[in-house]
Amino acid sequence: MEKTKGGARDGAGRKPKVDEEKVNNLFSIALKELYDKETDDEAKIHFIKKVLLESQRGQLFVAEHVFGKAPQEIKQTNFNIEAKDLDDAEIKRIKEALDNAY
Repeated sequence: MEKTKGGARDGAGRKPKVDEEKVNNLFSIALKELYDKETDDEAKIHFIKKVLLESQRGQLFVAEHVFGKAPQEIKQTNFNIEAKDLDDAEIKRIKEALDNAY
């Protein structure tokens, strides 16, 4: 019997919500201590303003979470023709079509 990589298996899938909340809580505690803030929200706001918004990557992260991430569009072209069946004129036409598409 051949082993497959698909399907349900131990450790697969999203971690339990409890684990996620535990990690979020640890980060909140660390931020409050680091920035000497009273509440989680004050610490998070300070982190966003003083750390994330100071770098271009941080600004992009904030923008994607506020406005949503733009969908990635991938153009795919399939001619379903074997290369040996193409003459030079057809190859040139295909190359021009691809160049114009991208």
